[in-house]
Amino acid sequence: MRVTPLLLSLCLSLSGLGVVRAAEPASDRAERERIKAEQARVESTFAARERECRDRFVVTPCIEEARRDRRQAMENLRQQQEILDDTQRKQRAAQRVEEIRNKVSAEEAKRREAEARQIQRAAQKAETAASAASEAAAAASAPARAKALPKHPAREKPVPDPQRAVEYEKRQAAAQEHRAALARRNAERAAKGKPPAKPLPAPSAASGS
Repeated sequence: MRVTPLLLSLCLSLSGLGVVRAAEPASDRAERERIKAEQARVESTFAARERECRDRFVVTPCIEEARRDRRQAMENLRQQQEILDDTQRKQRAAQRVEEIRNKVSAEEAKRREAEARQIQRAAQKAETAASAASEAAAAASAPARAKALPKHPAREKPVPDPQRAVEYEKRQAAAQEHRAALARRNAERAAKGKPPAKPLPAPSAASGS
């Protein structure tokens, strides 16, 4: 079989499919455009070969070979398309899983924050209740403490005046001396048979307080 330039181009295109499949596409869109261009080139090559085959004496085998080459090339491109679609589905699934994970993490964070706020409110309520109970206990014990205290505090004793104390002692001594003198006079008069003498006015014995 004669190798024509069109057949050689088709073979080179088919041989390069493995290299293209192994290469990592820059993006899904670029890869899809490449596959579409490859499909158009395969169809164009097949149409050219079909015209060339009709110019030959043996038409059917030539066309069948061209169709077989086209079918193989299109199958390779279809596989590449499936690989691309499968990769895209996996990427979307991974993205969806990541979104769900982020959503769950956000909901978990909100739940924990709500629990923390609830615990804080409970602690504040407990602290307020304890403070109120302490104030109530203090108010209840206030009357008892008031009863325990003396109603009238003890008065302070006045500080005695030294001068008045000396005068008081002098008056007490003078009164005592007066009583002794009166007793002596009465004894003398009784010895002489005379009635007792009238008592003399005694010096004042009032307290100096």
